Amino acid sequence: MKRKPIHLLSLFVVLLFITACSLPGVGSDEETVSVEETAPSEAGGGDEVVMTDEPMPVTGTGLCANAYYPVREGSTWSYKSSGSYAEDLTWTDTITNVREDGFTLTSVYDELTRTQEWACGPDGLLALQMGGGAAGGLTTSGAQLTVETQNVSGVTYPSEISAGSQWSQSHEFMGTMDIAGQSAEADGNEQTSFTAIGMESVTTPAGTFDAMKVEVQTTININSTFQGVTVPVTFTGTTTSWYAQGVGWVKSISMSDFGGITSTDTIELQSYSIP
Repeated sequence: MKRKPIHLLSLFVVLLFITACSLPGVGSDEETVSVEETAPSEAGGGDEVVMTDEPMPVTGTGLCANAYYPVREGSTWSYKSSGSYAEDLTWTDTITNVREDGFTLTSVYDELTRTQEWACGPDGLLALQMGGGAAGGLTTSGAQLTVETQNVSGVTYPSEISAGSQWSQSHEFMGTMDIAGQSAEADGNEQTSFTAIGMESVTTPAGTFDAMKVEVQTTININSTFQGVTVPVTFTGTTTSWYAQGVGWVKSISMSDFGGITSTDTIELQSYSIP
């Protein structure tokens, strides 16, 4: 009986990793590589970071207008993640239901669909759930994770970003994991901090972009309980992400530690469409 909670937790880890991975700047998100030495060569060119305070071209309207995340109805981005805990992943993000104070982001994988609500405010854009939906749901073959975000604070994409900018976001959550008719309870919290480094040229399958280089530090604490046995797990990491003005999140390179399991991950934009 003692092995079952571990087995359930391992699947929980994979699904929560997918959730984190699909948040901009949060991937296997997040991890332990020497950014200054590794990231430029991975970016394809090793161009020097350029400090700039030039005005940013804003995309969108009202509170949802943002230079580094185009909030427009029907905008889509396709990504590929390689080197993560699981096999390589591909997915497409689509923005729908754009409102004055928010919008819906839907991520579609081969066997999984995640919806996530976002809020737009004077300080910028904030992801309201880790898993998506009012009671965020993740469904994959043979398993379902339902997460309800209880407390949210901070900002995911500030209304203005320049070299040296710092910001943060946090989520508290609770939920259940159902696997083959067995259920485990789960609760925890996520803390993420961001620091903008400067502009840098980065190459992806979707093209070459002048992008803002951002370092991301993330910690996710999870308690999974099955048949009275609670197993705590902590996910930590440092990611380097690149955001292009008028395009959005284009690439991340990260290395993570999740309950003693280490992983290196690269996420790249494959294609995109901004109406």
